[in-house]
Amino acid sequence: KSTLLRCIAGVFIPEAGQIRFGEGVNKNKIGFISDKMSLFENFTLQEGIDFHRRVFDIANYDDFLIKPLNLDMHGKIKDLSNGERALYHMSLLFAQEPALLLVDEIIHTMDPYLRELFLEGLIELIDEKGTTLVMVNHTFSEMGRIPERVLLMENGRFFLDEKRDVLDEKMKKVVLDTNKTIDGNLPVVFRKDASVFSEYYIYPFGQDMATQYPYQFLDVELTESIKSFIGGYYAKKRK
Repeated sequence: KSTLLRCIAGVFIPEAGQIRFGEGVNKNKIGFISDKMSLFENFTLQEGIDFHRRVFDIANYDDFLIKPLNLDMHGKIKDLSNGERALYHMSLLFAQEPALLLVDEIIHTMDPYLRELFLEGLIELIDEKGTTLVMVNHTFSEMGRIPERVLLMENGRFFLDEKRDVLDEKMKKVVLDTNKTIDGNLPVVFRKDASVFSEYYIYPFGQDMATQYPYQFLDVELTESIKSFIGGYYAKKRK
């Protein structure tokens, strides 16, 4: 996943295949925030802002993202925490008004307060600037408001690519007592057992199944859907 983002950002050159961008996307309009953020460590925060403005010919820089942190603008970038650095980095990219923003596994390094500021900043960037956000993440509980499209990767290849609303319609759950078994014709991607009941995650679900089978098909939240696919992957490995 990280390799894919680095190829899109131009950090890596793929040995095979092509990276093709939509209309209006160029190198100056691509922002990349990595878990290994390589800013100029010995710059002060103000020097980093000034440098970024010169390189990308940015007229105005708004510090609204980092203002709540009360950072010392004469302090060094290297002295920021991971969360502070992510917000500082995004404030630079916000001024750049990127058409495409790539965010690689950074949420898990932040405390809850900084994580909320970061996510609110992402939502504002999408709403105000129309930015396309591609985000690699392993923490989903706070991400439910953002994704419009969900892609899951296994062994370097995508095995799921669904619009968010379509995934919500196609993933359902059936809960049965442990002494009962589900019909083997249903596409169960994962079974989760508890002491007195079992949960069966069905994908892809079709509306005809609701009348064909004597079960109650329950809606599933995004986090639970993704966990079921991951759980199914580990279940296959154990066989």
